[in-house]
Amino acid sequence: MSTRKTTFEVVPLSAIAPLLGETQEAGVHSALQPARILSVTYDRSLGTTREMLFASAGFQVSSAWTLDQAIRLCAAAHFDLIVIGHSIPIQERELLLQELRSRCSAPALALYRLGEPPLTNANYLFDSAESPARLLEAVVNILKPKTSPGGKPIQ
Repeated sequence: MSTRKTTFEVVPLSAIAPLLGETQEAGVHSALQPARILSVTYDRSLGTTREMLFASAGFQVSSAWTLDQAIRLCAAAHFDLIVIGHSIPIQERELLLQELRSRCSAPALALYRLGEPPLTNANYLFDSAESPARLLEAVVNILKPKTSPGGKPIQ
């Protein structure tokens, strides 16, 4: 595992506020049952934005900025979804997913950039060029309870 030095970047609230408006326009509200999301990225500004976006929709979010931190968080708590950011080099994303799968059973949503190979072992893929509102919509669709036509939860 390589160690990458990360830098902290402050993201002004004014940059986040428009994204929160987009989530309300997308019909997402905090009435969702709280689900736990592990967000893993090497880019603090993207990670902070993603954390605020998911939290604004009522999700409990833990962020990891390094491979080791992601592994520790996954081993220590239950998560309903793992979001793997596109800022992590593809080879490290493969290793990260392999390590996390050995420690938790949550499905993985991998963000990717156009032109790069997708993370083949991820449960879900998402083009990072899409808007934050579309990312939130995808996460909501993944995490919403599955129900039968009669409205009863599917086991």
